[in-house]
Amino acid sequence: MKHLILTLTLGSAAAHAAVSYHLPGTMETAGWDQLNRSDTTFWDDNGYPTAGPDAWPAPVDANVTGSTSSARFSKLSGGAYFAGSSIYNAGTPDVFTLADSSPQANLSTIIFQADLGSALASVSLSYNGGSQALAADFIDATMGDYLSGFGGPPSPTTNHAYQWDLSGMGVTEYAITFTTVPHGTIFELNLATGETFAQVVPEPSVALLGGAASLLLLTRRRRS
Repeated sequence: MKHLILTLTLGSAAAHAAVSYHLPGTMETAGWDQLNRSDTTFWDDNGYPTAGPDAWPAPVDANVTGSTSSARFSKLSGGAYFAGSSIYNAGTPDVFTLADSSPQANLSTIIFQADLGSALASVSLSYNGGSQALAADFIDATMGDYLSGFGGPPSPTTNHAYQWDLSGMGVTEYAITFTTVPHGTIFELNLATGETFAQVVPEPSVALLGGAASLLLLTRRRRS
């Protein structure tokens, strides 16, 4: 398993975590947190826009402690910037990617999680330099870890999870591309990859988003 030297040094430890999914065999993980201008001055000091639609100077390496994947987070198009509590893309949809040119060996499954104040317009995965744009095989949504409000009182965010079965495909590089809706907010991103496929992302369930919030909290681990 490779070790990632982080290029981000943020002002405080991350306070949230995604749903913990455990895969058989070797796993790699990555997380992007504190995606706002309130917790740290890193973004503004290093050229990332915090008040307007300027271009990003570079992709963002994982900044959650313990990340081992070499995947990087980039904005491909749009005006998203690091706002007061999240990445915010104002009135137009933006396109982002999580890409890894040197993932773990024998890659057989990928789990992508996005904690958002709104839904994503689209999510797909392409690999080995192709344009396959594969839809996720399994999708789920659970209560998120943040509060978000646009034009109204704050409400809990939603943590969206997507899993792909890549068994036997010989994946040596990949890119997950996702598009936000207008006025979309991104609070946290997480990634897990494994050498052995096992379905760990359940099918979507209205019950999970509704009356079973207490059960959702039991499945969630938090970092101190």
